[in-house]
Amino acid sequence: MVADDKLWRRLGMTRRQFLRAFGIASGALTLAPRWWEGFIRASTLAPTERVYVVKNGDCFQNMSRLWELLDGVERWISPTDVVVIKGNAQWSRQGYTHTGCIKGMVDEVLAIPGYDGEIHICDNVQVGSPYGFTATPGYQREHNWPDHNWNSLAAAYQSAGDPVAATQWLNSESDITGPADGPGWIRSYFPFYGRDSYFSYPVFASSLTPGRLIDMRHGIWENDSYTGRDVKAIVMATLNNHGSGGEDYAGVTSAIKSFLGATEMHNSWYSSTWNHNGQNHYHVHSTSYSRGRADYAGELTAQYIRTMYAPVLYITAAIWSGHVSRTGDAVETKTVLAGTNPATLDYVACREVISPHASWLNPDADNNTRRQITGCIAGGVGTIDPDLFEVVTYNFDNPTVTRLEIDRKIRDFRAGLATEAEVNALIQQYMEQ
Repeated sequence: MVADDKLWRRLGMTRRQFLRAFGIASGALTLAPRWWEGFIRASTLAPTERVYVVKNGDCFQNMSRLWELLDGVERWISPTDVVVIKGNAQWSRQGYTHTGCIKGMVDEVLAIPGYDGEIHICDNVQVGSPYGFTATPGYQREHNWPDHNWNSLAAAYQSAGDPVAATQWLNSESDITGPADGPGWIRSYFPFYGRDSYFSYPVFASSLTPGRLIDMRHGIWENDSYTGRDVKAIVMATLNNHGSGGEDYAGVTSAIKSFLGATEMHNSWYSSTWNHNGQNHYHVHSTSYSRGRADYAGELTAQYIRTMYAPVLYITAAIWSGHVSRTGDAVETKTVLAGTNPATLDYVACREVISPHASWLNPDADNNTRRQITGCIAGGVGTIDPDLFEVVTYNFDNPTVTRLEIDRKIRDFRAGLATEAEVNALIQQYMEQ
């Protein structure tokens, strides 16, 4: 039985063209009917979500290859965009986002032809030391990139004339309604499972362009109006056990939990409120984790994405994974992952990268790690249904051809950018792996 006409139309080729492209007509390949029919279906029925995994290169090799799998940075960022890299800065060692991976991200954006935007490396650590910005050489940079922290990395770019800044977001004591009011936070107040709650997103001043305000939701504000220039947020998370030697109330701290640094948490991180119009409102931690509800935290992340602003991409920089804790023992997992939502990304990162070293973070177990992920999904963001996502992996220790690469070669063939011989060679390599 051959693939039906609808599938051939979705591929953009006739059955004869497909066979010819793969050299079957000339005898170069002999594909079992079930194999090529399955391949056609896999190539044409794309899943809802895709997680990309690159491992066993150094941080720069991994990031470069990741962007190749993602079809290049220009698919995601335009030459005029202001890019905000939202990292995790609160803890030392592997507890802050790997600076080398951030550098790899920055270099990709700066290489966009004609790029005239800005890049800001940001986080709100709420309380404590902002190690990502200030980590000193030695212990604080162990299990991270030793050459720079975020501040010194940005300074090095600026000394070379590149538009890169490191900006620590800080809580504010006043309300603003928009950039016309100046820098501050746009707040949302809402009921959440019996608690009046709030979160916020920042409007902050560019340290690179005088008079420019960066509104994370609506874009760039200059000369008393929005310019039409977009802001593209990319979350770059860590991958660590939030507890110490076992799972705690949060489970894993990675892409979902990263959103606690996208908002404000006034007064303290645990169970405090913020007074608005005479009514106390709980921040995201005190209305979720402080109630022993990791699922609430995931659901709030989904609500944040739906109602405040939605990052265009999520990258987990798991060069080191803190299987014991954020600052304790870690495994050099030498992996980076990317996806378009935090729930599916966290699921794959926990399942494939950290739980082999920390069984308590296995997202298929009945634990807080899973509840945080499924809470996000219940809020309408992400999936862990195996029929609705796929994982595309590149391993520098065992380089292989992925089906994604064959998809692209077919696309190039259809556009006249690849020859039959090139398609033949790639699919032959794929079959012999």
